[in-house]
Amino acid sequence: MKCLRTCTLLLVCLCTFGLVLQTTFKPQLFTTHGIHRSLTINTYTDLADNENRTGALDHLRPSQKPTKVPAGHPSDWRVNELVASRLEQISNMHRERRVDCAAVIRNNKTAMAEAISVAKNLADTRDKNFNINIHLMNQTQNCSHFLKEYGFITDVLSKEEEEFPIAYSLVAYTDTETALRLLRSIYRVQNVYCIHVDISATSRTMGALTSVVSCLPNAFISSRRVNVQWGHFTVLEAELICLQDLWRHKKWKYFINLTGQEFPLKNNFELVKILKSYKGANDVHGTIKYRRLNRWNFQELPHNLTGIKGWVHVSLSRPFVDFTLHDPRSQDLLDFLKGTWIPDESFFSTLNHNTQLGIPGSFVGLNETEQRVGEKPTFNRYKMWGRNPCAKNTVRDICILSTGDLPRMVASDFLFANKFFLNEDRVVIGCLEERLMNKTRDYYMGRLQFNTSVYENSVIVKNRIRDETGG
Repeated sequence: MKCLRTCTLLLVCLCTFGLVLQTTFKPQLFTTHGIHRSLTINTYTDLADNENRTGALDHLRPSQKPTKVPAGHPSDWRVNELVASRLEQISNMHRERRVDCAAVIRNNKTAMAEAISVAKNLADTRDKNFNINIHLMNQTQNCSHFLKEYGFITDVLSKEEEEFPIAYSLVAYTDTETALRLLRSIYRVQNVYCIHVDISATSRTMGALTSVVSCLPNAFISSRRVNVQWGHFTVLEAELICLQDLWRHKKWKYFINLTGQEFPLKNNFELVKILKSYKGANDVHGTIKYRRLNRWNFQELPHNLTGIKGWVHVSLSRPFVDFTLHDPRSQDLLDFLKGTWIPDESFFSTLNHNTQLGIPGSFVGLNETEQRVGEKPTFNRYKMWGRNPCAKNTVRDICILSTGDLPRMVASDFLFANKFFLNEDRVVIGCLEERLMNKTRDYYMGRLQFNTSVYENSVIVKNRIRDETGG
């Protein structure tokens, strides 16, 4: 009995001592957190060095062997029951319980009116004292708990997706929650993510996003930060900083640039299918018809290039990015554009539509296309300008997307939508999340198939410059 009491006392002492250690040495909020992780990475150099390490991401994947082949999948497809269960849990987690999203997307009048009313009430009654940045810095103290509770997908869902990684830049400023929900919606372990946080962002915003990134072994904060100002070179500079950082990672096939106030209309499975159907083509908007020569101070561009106006949103093949970063003619164009107005709408567009440069995947026949169809198509963004349909209000002539826009967004062929103000409408993002996660689960289980014909038959693909292999 005496021995039993001694052992019990010793056990209590050890537990108390462990609790004291845990409390005393708890990581500070702004540091990189490595609790319950086998890999702690938050800089672009560390991530690149670890990319080829065997098993670097294995701690994020279940060890259970896959079982059964669902209908509609190729014979080598295997469903992992543990992954399927996790996807079901995440789908339930992302369900927007305050409204009937499916009915809203079908444009049911009653459901739509109720959803718009709910969105307004949420905006009017939101807790203004709640600080998302402090909350995230606390939550990410335990990365395993954070990733599970926030519904991040940390499994490779198909061999096709695993063999076609995508690189992203995400330029964030103030809206931490929207940026987080965007990152979560596109996150997959085989992709790579560069997060540029505006240098003028608050220390809490920077701390929160850094803490989130520290829990994601294939994401990093950009190596350099700038003060992004609309119309100035810094908009393009932030993208190029991330492109340089991302280039160190050898496996990705396409690059997509995003801002913190956007959201996907397609999930990763669909994005991979679409980008593969491009066959190396770049989706870069461009126009000769509506360009403005005053953008370039009425000067001639270097190398006798024709100046092209376009949108900043792009989907670029790796060979195009290679040319962008390393060809002297690209650098000459960049140096010229530094002294012009809104260079982010000229740089990629000019490179992609001057065929004498011979960039693989660039576009042939822009002038003829505009004469024939009026405007060269692009699938990058659902973005409503001017008099285009908009359910609510506009800022700088751009529609701020809301619940009433959901039916049109979802019915479109665009990859992402721009732009959202979460403090004005939380329902629209909630419904998009629910739909994306349900489709992700159903694709994995073999319940859905995706048709890429609208993309592979587009003029973007048909008029591309083939690479040396004919792709």
